[in-house]
Amino acid sequence: MMINKLLLWLLCVTALFARAPATGFAADKSRPNVIFLMDDQHRWDALGVVDGAVKTPNLDALAKSGILYDQAVCQAPMCIASRNSMMFGLYPNQTGVLRNGHGMPDAQLPARPLPELFRDAGYQTAGFGKTHWGLVCGTRGFETRYIAECLENDAVMMIDDAPAAKQRYDAESKTMGPGEEDNLGYLGFTSPLPEGEHRDGWVTNKCLEFIDGEIDPERPLFLYLSFLKPHAGHNVPAGYEDRYDVNDTQYASQPPWTEDRSPHAAGVNRRDKYIDYWSKATDEQWRLMTMRYRANCTWIDDMFGRALKALQRKGVLDNAIIVFCSDHGEMLGERFYRFNKYCLYESSVRVPLVLAGSAIPEQLRGTRDHRAAELVDLYPTLLSATGIEVPQQSVGLNLLDRQKRPASFCALHEREAEAAFMWRTADHKLILRMKRRVDDDASTYTANDIIGGEFFDLVNDPQEWRDLYSAPSVHLETRERMTQELLAFLKSHHKRTNFRQRKR
Repeated sequence: MMINKLLLWLLCVTALFARAPATGFAADKSRPNVIFLMDDQHRWDALGVVDGAVKTPNLDALAKSGILYDQAVCQAPMCIASRNSMMFGLYPNQTGVLRNGHGMPDAQLPARPLPELFRDAGYQTAGFGKTHWGLVCGTRGFETRYIAECLENDAVMMIDDAPAAKQRYDAESKTMGPGEEDNLGYLGFTSPLPEGEHRDGWVTNKCLEFIDGEIDPERPLFLYLSFLKPHAGHNVPAGYEDRYDVNDTQYASQPPWTEDRSPHAAGVNRRDKYIDYWSKATDEQWRLMTMRYRANCTWIDDMFGRALKALQRKGVLDNAIIVFCSDHGEMLGERFYRFNKYCLYESSVRVPLVLAGSAIPEQLRGTRDHRAAELVDLYPTLLSATGIEVPQQSVGLNLLDRQKRPASFCALHEREAEAAFMWRTADHKLILRMKRRVDDDASTYTANDIIGGEFFDLVNDPQEWRDLYSAPSVHLETRERMTQELLAFLKSHHKRTNFRQRKR
């Protein structure tokens, strides 16, 4: 009798567990959840683990528990070109998106975008915030999509969901000029608006609502949370500036020049306006501008932290890989009053890049990786880590393997008649200015196209004030070797056939 009761109890328990929904969060270790955190114009050194003057405790915790790639760079120092490169796993000259202009229509994509690959592999895909494809397009693989700016068909837009809040934010941002990047946008102010009426605040709330009630436990999750800040304007919600002492804020020192010395990026993007204003700005204005940029970073960090805590409560992080990166950096007044990006100098091209989470191999956790990492590497890295086949045309490296490249690459196409290409190691940087090809096919450039260059010893001149390109020096052999490496890299840098056309 006792045995029969025991058997009956075992059958009931077995049936109960058989009916319980399988959880995509932890059951299949080969399919970890992917949490993709991104922001805009975040300097590589604007993290507390790199510069203790910046308060980013949540991102610091990721960096300390995961892998910090401390030599990572973007492939184009501007939003649209950089983000297209990253999401398609191709270099800008291969996507055809070279500047902050028109992006690639849905019918002419050069490759399959990352969210689409995850969706088709069975992941639940949810995107919150900026992608900046550069045109009105579809959601490109996101099943759930909320976005504050840059229209995507079938996405929920802030102007439709919270029109009054969006209108109040737009009225506030008008004082900061186009792109919120005028001088007053950089100087900034404490915003009187509540966080939820800021675009990033609205996006955060939508993400938290999704985490709380819309995650599908039957599938692994690909969640993308991307903010518009710390990109100027520096209109920080109340409370975040209070975490800093403006009197202790150190800001950019200037080179001993009387005019700009940036051959590959001379005159681009508001140069005269910035120089005129900030060369006359007071010490207090410089401190406020720099402090508010950092306060923006702290605000962003706080919102990331809230999302991660909500995911942890749901069990999503029990089996997950977490990415944090930015699309490019921010000069913040360095190198003769240079602001935003649009150049190949360190604070523009270097980006914060972290891989963390329980799916990271244990031996790699809590490490710093000094390899020449690129944003284009995220495409094959995330696909490989989740067991999804990497498309053949992908050009990046798997950052969780030990693959290496001799140097990292970035390209600038801001001047009509010339292109500039960077080849960078931790010790040296070469920038070649080349007569621009009409078809922008990088594989056709040769030494005959070189019209000038810049070369820097990053160890002894991290501020890049001393251009050694034309100066006889002990670096001549290194410069020539890097020139040949860059030319060889460009030669192999073929344009990719349109993916949609190839599919047909």
